[in-house]
Amino acid sequence: MTAMFKPKLTLAVALVLITCMAAVVYHHRNVVPVSADTIFLLLPDSAPENDVQVQVWLDAAAEEGFHLQVVRDSTLLDPMFQMSSGGLIVPDQLHRRANDALIGALHHYVEQGGKLMIVYDACTWDLRDRFAGSASRLSDLAGVDYALYDRFGTKSIVSGSVWGNTAAMQRLSIPPGAYTAAKVKDDDSPLRRVALHAGSPHTEDREVLVGYLYGELDYPSFQTSGDYDGKVLLQSATGLVAGEKKHGAGDVLYVNLPLGYLKTRTDGMLLHSFLRYFAVNMLHAPYLANVPDGIGGVVMNWHIDAASALKPLAMLRKAGIFNQGPFSADITAGPDVDEFHDGKGLDLEKNEEARSWVRFLIQQGDEVGSHGGWIHNYFGRNLSDANQDSFEHYLALNKTTIEGAAGREVIEYSAPLGNQPSWVTRWLEDHNVVAYYFAGDSGMGPTRVYRDQGRDGTKIWAFPILHFGTRASLEEMHMDDVPEPEIKSWLVDVADFTSRSHMIRLVYSHPLGAMRYIETLHAWFEHTRELSDEQRFRWYTMSQVANFLNSRQQVTWSVKSQGSDSLLSASHPRTLEHQAWMFSDLQYSHPRVLKGSAEIRDQDGYWIVAAKDCKTLDLSVSQRQISNTNSKP
Repeated sequence: MTAMFKPKLTLAVALVLITCMAAVVYHHRNVVPVSADTIFLLLPDSAPENDVQVQVWLDAAAEEGFHLQVVRDSTLLDPMFQMSSGGLIVPDQLHRRANDALIGALHHYVEQGGKLMIVYDACTWDLRDRFAGSASRLSDLAGVDYALYDRFGTKSIVSGSVWGNTAAMQRLSIPPGAYTAAKVKDDDSPLRRVALHAGSPHTEDREVLVGYLYGELDYPSFQTSGDYDGKVLLQSATGLVAGEKKHGAGDVLYVNLPLGYLKTRTDGMLLHSFLRYFAVNMLHAPYLANVPDGIGGVVMNWHIDAASALKPLAMLRKAGIFNQGPFSADITAGPDVDEFHDGKGLDLEKNEEARSWVRFLIQQGDEVGSHGGWIHNYFGRNLSDANQDSFEHYLALNKTTIEGAAGREVIEYSAPLGNQPSWVTRWLEDHNVVAYYFAGDSGMGPTRVYRDQGRDGTKIWAFPILHFGTRASLEEMHMDDVPEPEIKSWLVDVADFTSRSHMIRLVYSHPLGAMRYIETLHAWFEHTRELSDEQRFRWYTMSQVANFLNSRQQVTWSVKSQGSDSLLSASHPRTLEHQAWMFSDLQYSHPRVLKGSAEIRDQDGYWIVAAKDCKTLDLSVSQRQISNTNSKP
């Protein structure tokens, strides 16, 4: 009997082992991150991964250089699954519905040491699409009561100005000019008193978010109530807008703003800011820099759109302004400006003086691009989503005329009056343009533009303008009588911001506006020279950065934990040269190259590993402290 029973037991054990192995393989293939630093984006099982609202998060993470991977509710609820990622994000719009089991799993994850980012309306509904209870079931994690539909009804969500102190804006990597000092009316709400006590901005240090042309921006957020004992980042007149706090052994970042929704409305700065804050400030995650060699800088974009620009150009040249750079210089080539036959344009085909400027700029190392469609103001005022058939030939005419004068292909673009319908972006990409100036997403670095219908293009990069309050160009500042010392201070702050944060921003002007600020420009350039001498700043062109970013997309890299060390492995089909990884020196000690070649420097709180000309790079870096990211939900 023993002999007959033994084979059955062996078979049963084998079946169990096969089942377990299958489960392990399933989890490994579907949810286990390819890199130890991976952050999870929590989605319902039914949410398609190709949804535009999902893609904005995945793209933003890729642009910022972080590993972000989708995880499903059923996986999080599986008792076999172990959360081994750097953190967990529950996004807005995509995850309004949640059952009590999922709410419990999120609580357990944080209480056991996990780091959670809750965004806006995440998990505010029950499975019947109704607000669950008198307040969100995640209110205790967020630190304030919100989604108070029983109390406020249709006024549960209100729009208004958003502010924080200067330190908070800097921690969120919001650039100078995207916020400004403002007096906000005090109120007697319990939150205001508690928030101020918890370190929120006092009246003398209160910075409000502002937009180009719009001034103070109104953002929707839930009204909140209750005592908040965390670190206040942003707030509004009706409550907490963003804050970070401890809960159990873990940490929670609550962002009371529809980040994904805003990104699809060409306002992506806050999505990128909070994603970066969560990954860098809370998780101390290593990341792949989106600037060559990890060196930040500025794209100076000149718009040359009329014959009236020739005299200012000559004055700027005489003053040595074009000795800096390289710059991006975009030209409107036609003979007219406002209306056909007005004769105000550069007439690049026939005007030898204008053609000589194209040659001069190229000799200086600048990139000459196309500034719209042949007749600047007419094109900018009349272009629309519906008139591609009658307007695209102006794009072609302008581009080919500049190429004839330059003797090389035009690969960058700026829109007259900032008017850029989606079809223009598609046309540009189809005609080998890799970069364009963009009036939307203002304050951001190079990015992919999303609108309701999806992403504009696959290889082309938008370069949003950096504004100074409601103005962006120097002539706008002149017309609004902005004091010159304030402009100088802003430009210097921009250089310091890009240097310190290792980012790129675009500043633009017409020659006429710049002519009035030659001394200010000299002071700015002198400051950037000092930063450049320290390997902390560079001038870039749009196309130069876009080509780098397209090459960066082919980088494959991952981080594996091995005892007290982290091992980075990276590869590229051609070369990793100029790709750079950033390791927080709070979390990591001196990196060591095991294979390949790289320059290593310690700067601004990071170990920066800038690869040289090699296809593969292996790196070892010791962890100063190990975060508790292995808690089960």
